[in-house]
Amino acid sequence: MVMTALERCKYFGVSNIQGMAYHPGPSNYKKGTPYDSIYHRSDFYNNIFTQLWSEEGNDETGVQGRGDLKRFKDQLGVNFIHCYDWSEPIIQRDQHGKDLKFLVHKPFFDACHDLGMKVTIPISNHIMRLMASGDMAEAHELIRAILGEVGQRPPHPAAGMIKIFNEYELVEHPKPEHVAQVISWILEWEGNLEDKFCLPIMVCTSFGMKDDIEGAGYMKDVFLAMKRSSGLNPIAEKVWRTRMVFATNPQREGSAIEDYLENRLPAYWEKNNIPVPPVMFTELGSSIEQTGSEEKQAEWMTEQIKASRPGSSGGNMLGACIFLNEERVWETGPELTFGITRFGPDTTWGRPDKNGEAKTVFPVWDNGGWFWGKEGTYPVEQQVPKLNYKSVANAWRRSGKE
Repeated sequence: MVMTALERCKYFGVSNIQGMAYHPGPSNYKKGTPYDSIYHRSDFYNNIFTQLWSEEGNDETGVQGRGDLKRFKDQLGVNFIHCYDWSEPIIQRDQHGKDLKFLVHKPFFDACHDLGMKVTIPISNHIMRLMASGDMAEAHELIRAILGEVGQRPPHPAAGMIKIFNEYELVEHPKPEHVAQVISWILEWEGNLEDKFCLPIMVCTSFGMKDDIEGAGYMKDVFLAMKRSSGLNPIAEKVWRTRMVFATNPQREGSAIEDYLENRLPAYWEKNNIPVPPVMFTELGSSIEQTGSEEKQAEWMTEQIKASRPGSSGGNMLGACIFLNEERVWETGPELTFGITRFGPDTTWGRPDKNGEAKTVFPVWDNGGWFWGKEGTYPVEQQVPKLNYKSVANAWRRSGKE
């Protein structure tokens, strides 16, 4: 018997989400770096950057791993990690016959699984940009490589759901048809996979207003694009009912979030005769600029989490991910002050015991037809909790320190 989308989320352990939107950029990270830079792909979940999220140390440099994932589990009760940029793995031999493995995510999957956490597998916005520019073959190939790393029978036990794009309607030249095409490619890759091995598929929108409602208007466009798609017709509605999750980012006050979940969102699906999908928030929070102070930011976080409880919205609410794990020093304006930690001395966790530079090797493309490994470093630094860190801990923590 085929599961409904909500039953599938429960089956894969993603129906009681206490999540972290996680982008652990080091303090010297910059966007748009050259192709031969360690930060070019902005994917921090692979085997190049293990010392940010694992407790693994480096014997050569003596740098202690920061252990972000364990910190979130122990101090905050986090059980779900929402990821962003995610590169295809590179596994090949170099010109000397040496095996190379770059951008491999199995260590990250394993670390999450060891902590009882589930992970999104993101089809990132880079792939949507390829599709918008007509590079369909490359986009298709990258998706197959990403899904292949997750596995099928069964998928890696840390895999919680496949995520299609991040706020797809804000990417250059957005088309819901691109989302429908990716869904079609996922089904093609699965082939005749047994239903119990098929992960939920989440589509993420902003909280932008369309069709007199935030977020859901863009998800309605995806539903209609699925029904128009030659690759999904005539099974589009079945796929919607059995696989699809609606995710959006309500960086609003708690009372507005509660009204959205309990009243406005259910009424919207009913008005448009659309089967009600499970819903989750991939980015829950606010900037200091929005709230007026760090104290108010923490107060908002408490109310936002309370309003976003799993099981609300007629049983269809899966939960929320906090936005974001850290303040991003490379951003400006309000984008800078989202986050529950900032770089600085930390006595509540103490990892690493001192700031240091981790050594690693990252891939650089050689026009001769292969990747080669280039040595590089990245800082592993302490992070101090902000006031809203305690708001999350008080709401979710199952064990850990005050």
